[in-house]
Amino acid sequence: MKNKNITLYLAGILALASCTLSKTEWVPLEDYSDLDPKSSFIPYSSEVTDCDQQAILNGRLVGGETVQDVIEQDANAGGDESKTTHIGGAALMKAVISSWKSSQIRSYSGTYYSTDQNGERVLLSGRIVLPADGKVSRIMLVSHYTIGADFEAPSNEVPLESIYAAHGIAVLESDYIGYGASADRVHPYLCAKLTARNVVDMYIAALPFLKKIGCSPKYDDIFLLGYSQGGATTMSVAHELEWNHPEVKIRLAMCGGGPYDVCATYDALIDNDFTDYPSAIPMIIQGFNVGAGLGLDYSDFFLPKMLENMDEWLNSKKYPMAEITRMMGTKRLSDIMTEKARNKSEDLMTDLYKAMLDNSVTSFPTPECPIYLFHSYDDNVVPYINAISETLQLEATTSNVIYNTGHYGNHVAGCLRFLFCCMDLMETHGDL
Repeated sequence: MKNKNITLYLAGILALASCTLSKTEWVPLEDYSDLDPKSSFIPYSSEVTDCDQQAILNGRLVGGETVQDVIEQDANAGGDESKTTHIGGAALMKAVISSWKSSQIRSYSGTYYSTDQNGERVLLSGRIVLPADGKVSRIMLVSHYTIGADFEAPSNEVPLESIYAAHGIAVLESDYIGYGASADRVHPYLCAKLTARNVVDMYIAALPFLKKIGCSPKYDDIFLLGYSQGGATTMSVAHELEWNHPEVKIRLAMCGGGPYDVCATYDALIDNDFTDYPSAIPMIIQGFNVGAGLGLDYSDFFLPKMLENMDEWLNSKKYPMAEITRMMGTKRLSDIMTEKARNKSEDLMTDLYKAMLDNSVTSFPTPECPIYLFHSYDDNVVPYINAISETLQLEATTSNVIYNTGHYGNHVAGCLRFLFCCMDLMETHGDL
């Protein structure tokens, strides 16, 4: 990819990493009375978003870090290619930001129905982001990355992936169970099959709404995209669509930095006894306990400090991941977990490992659609072993994959790289 393209794409992504909402309107329900709320996305607010340059620097990224954090990390990396973003350093990033011109998009937050882990109907929420002129070429179904706070949910905050809307893409992003309209529920973290079903249900519900507002896409094939948790979910979405909705055509599934092999992810983090986001392990245990109905006793897994603060830190949905880490006061898993929970041979781990295996997309049939797989060697949150596991799975079953791995910085920096690489990939193929 040419440096000029990288600069322009990064500018666009950073410009939408955080935006000031110039106009927010509550949508009169009577305007959509002809839509069936049981099967359609029903908006409750509409926003016209103007990007603000100062807000860009404060914008939250994956893990709750800000663009300013990434700039400072890049400036302090000292030229170490395993820590830099490979985009020219802090000075270039600041120059790119300062030269970006504001743009405008329109988005709708709303609700739709899906299914929970018990097979019961559940009201969920999400956001649909459209180009300002309303001319949509294709739909992009985005699976969002790991968040901790409810205010980070797509329905509550214009998502980072909204950059693609400025290029004629309708960006659809579900909050998942546990955020937005269902924030009172525990998020079934990394339960890929369940979350993929929630994402697909939003796509189906969005179609009558888009038709209603005159924004049906020109082409009927769709993009799938996701990073981190969203990367694994996106792979599962591809499987869900091909298995249960073969009428939907997937143009390209773009997956970055994902925990495709949940067992290998858990083992790697436990073996290292260190991760920049230690709350991910309690989220995994709690997520599968709820999502798979395991009936675990958390006192078998967590030491007193984690056990006593679990509801406040994880389930209050007040705090981004980075803030939870600061409150935990450690990045060592041995400081929050029992010895038994760090030993895979213990009997109490059997059901958890089975649930993790059942939701590892490396054990799913390989999607037939084209796939773009991205991972940074230096990912400090989702171990690179995931890319190896998924690559071995894909290489054994398909040749319809584009791989992009390299020293692209940590998990957050890798996210930025992934997003503008996807932009370049779509432009190269004439899709934008």
